Amino acid sequence: MEGLPGFRTLPPSERALVKDATREVALPKGAAAFSQDQPSTHVWAVRTGLVHIVKASPAGREIVLEVIPPGELFGAVVALEDRPYPASAIALEATTAWRVPSKLVREICQRHPTLRSAILALATSRLRSAHERLQSVALEPVEQRLARMLLALTPKIGRREDGVTVLPITRRELADMVGTTVETTIRITRKWHQAGVVRAARHALELANPGALQALATGED
Repeated sequence: MEGLPGFRTLPPSERALVKDATREVALPKGAAAFSQDQPSTHVWAVRTGLVHIVKASPAGREIVLEVIPPGELFGAVVALEDRPYPASAIALEATTAWRVPSKLVREICQRHPTLRSAILALATSRLRSAHERLQSVALEPVEQRLARMLLALTPKIGRREDGVTVLPITRRELADMVGTTVETTIRITRKWHQAGVVRAARHALELANPGALQALATGED
């Protein structure tokens, strides 16, 4: 944790405090680091694996707000403000995460405002991405939104396997992220599969033709 952005600029004595307080947690696939409305007792970071930030609607539907890759914090801003977690953090696959007590992070932020600024900058970036997704939902066709989301996820969670980029995400999760139904997502990705744009694998999508996907994302199909 002490080597992550924001923390690595702290003085050695403060980094030592963070290191001593950090605990590593193993999260099996589907396990929750924390649940919506729980007290924000810890600041978390992904070491290996992937974590979904998931919000439950009043109707009980779960919406994927964010995918957190290795090396990124989560649950940090509300921990600084000592508010409950507004969403749940669920392991998308077998994951190891670091956690450090929120109280310690708040104390260090008081002594070193640069850490607080770094955490807030990360939150601002995620809010900007969320706003762009909302605009996309309101203005773009579903097929374009799906293509844009796959391209946005590529630098965060994409893995190169046999010369092809693979995204470890299901079509249900993808549907939740762009605000459509899983049936629509399956229909569109099946069409893309037939056109050689993507290939559906077990719990993943392979980007067979990124150029064609880029054209779909910009509405040039």
